[in-house]
Amino acid sequence: MKLPNRVYNKLKRFSATENKRNKKIHDKVDKSTAVQALDPRTRLMMFKLVNNEILESIHGCISTGKESVVFHGFGGKTTEMKVPSECAIKVYKTTLNEFKNREKYIRDEYHFKDRFRNQNPRKTIHLWAEKELHNLTRLKKAGIPCPDVVILKKHILVMSFIGRNQIPAPKIRDVQLTAEQMHDAYDSVVEIMMQMFNVCNLVHADLSEYNILWHDDRPWIIDVSQSVEKSNPQAHEFLLRDCTNIYTFFAKNGVPNVLTAEQLFAQITGSSVPGEGTELLSQIQDFERDRELITFGVSDKPYPFDSVFKEEHENAVVN
Repeated sequence: MKLPNRVYNKLKRFSATENKRNKKIHDKVDKSTAVQALDPRTRLMMFKLVNNEILESIHGCISTGKESVVFHGFGGKTTEMKVPSECAIKVYKTTLNEFKNREKYIRDEYHFKDRFRNQNPRKTIHLWAEKELHNLTRLKKAGIPCPDVVILKKHILVMSFIGRNQIPAPKIRDVQLTAEQMHDAYDSVVEIMMQMFNVCNLVHADLSEYNILWHDDRPWIIDVSQSVEKSNPQAHEFLLRDCTNIYTFFAKNGVPNVLTAEQLFAQITGSSVPGEGTELLSQIQDFERDRELITFGVSDKPYPFDSVFKEEHENAVVN
């Protein structure tokens, strides 16, 4: 069929406009990625990792997020440290946009609060990377499946690669598990949450099916840069949110006898707190706002949380 010249020219102009628009969008995405994660200084630092034989080579991107980009790499020949054959290179983006609302995860942390107050905003990103290194080290010491830390260079964290032959382990939400495997995964995740809280003294603070990998028939924990000490003023609130995410995912996947968020929270903390949902969250928020007064026993405002956590905070003061 022959199109009239007027129609043909209109379609041609439309096609050219669309191609130009798509190219502009892709250019903006590519430029954004380069500016946010692989600026010239970052690329130079990654080159030095190869030049110093910590890494043999760096390959494609295996994961992108709001705060970081993760690349695959092969371990180098250095004898100064133990480097696995396959590595994950996590590059924290050097723009500040995604870190504006992250202060609550670091400003009250024992190891970082003094340094955080004295840091300029850009160096806060380096603290964020350092925080993930420390948290991963604590998880590994407790025997929790997570990446091994290799080395940290400012905002670049090199870890062991969770996967095989350059193929990253899938998120637990993306893998088809049998009913038995799903039940075992639930038990393992609950145990991990209890270990994190009671052994590592940490709350993940962003735990969900998006940052639990399935590898070697068990769950692995990743993305712990935002994890907080359980003494953090918002730790219990974060923990309740984690419990809600875990309950929702495993209940949706048909695991029988899944603990509710409130039951899981009580099991992890070893306390029985009245209320559920927004009522429980409100109690937690009230408690955390008055944490200092409750700790020193000078609050005359009766909260249901007081009796539950009184012994825990008295012990904290003694220690």
